[in-house]
Formats: sequence, structure tokens, C-alpha cells
Amino acid sequence: MYNFCCRNIIVQVLIIVVFSIFLSGCGKKAPPKPQHQEKPPVVNDLSYSLDGNNLKLTWTIPEVKGNVKSGLSGFVIYRSKKPFSESECLNCPVFFKRIADIPIKAKSTGKDIITYNEILQKGCRYIYKVVVYTTSGVMGKDSDMVDFTY
Repeated sequence: MYNFCCRNIIVQVLIIVVFSIFLSGCGKKAPPKPQHQEKPPVVNDLSYSLDGNNLKLTWTIPEVKGNVKSGLSGFVIYRSKKPFSESECLNCPVFFKRIADIPIKAKSTGKDIITYNEILQKGCRYIYKVVVYTTSGVMGKDSDMVDFTY
């Protein structure tokens, strides 16, 4: 009888310990979130021109409006490049590769034109987009995209 009573108490203590461990959590488990920061403005005038196999992307520095805590620092350029030989998929996602990071000069204003040049390969479909980021590393939304075949 004594062994049964001790075992019963030990089992009850273990159950209480296990429940206290599970119930002692601090709430929702998730990665930490940074403080809410205002997103930088979006590039909305991205355009391109072709001179032979030379591509020239151009856009202006967007004006900062609202409560962006730090100034604009630069632009990241993304490209999707797909050869014609690959089959066309209308509902497939477009995958972009980061190809350049262009810093903004300290004295730049909202009227300055930024350019990016690249040599193209024939027989491909190209899609480009630009994303602005701040000195604190906050990334803006994607710009409008330019889409063409060469």
C-alpha cells in the first residue's frame, strides 16, 4: 500500500510539473518584429531605352513624404531573365535576382535622375524593377516594372 501511495504522489507531482512547464509560456511564439517604421516612397517612373544591346534604365529619386525616420540611402535593382527556349507559363511566378545596389549621393534631391546600364543577351525576355531603401535599412515596395524582349 505504501509503494502505491508514493507512486501515486510522484505521478501527480510529475503531472503538475509538466502542466506548469506547458502553461508557463509567455504567449504567442513568433520571431521578434521590428518597430513599425514608415515605408520609403515607391519609384513610379521607371523606364528603359535600348541602344543596340545596351540597356539604360532611368528613374528619378522619389520625394520623401510622411514620417520616414531616416533618409533615402539607395536603390536595389532586380532582374528576371528568361530565354525564349523555355516554355511560356502564364500563371507561374516571376523570379527576380538582385543585380545591383546603387547608393544615393548625399546632395541628391527628388529631381535627380538615376541611371543603370547593362549589356543584354539576345533571345531573352527581361523584366526589371527597382526598390528604394533608407539609411536604417527599411525597404520600400517594388517599383513599376519594365518588361521587354531582346
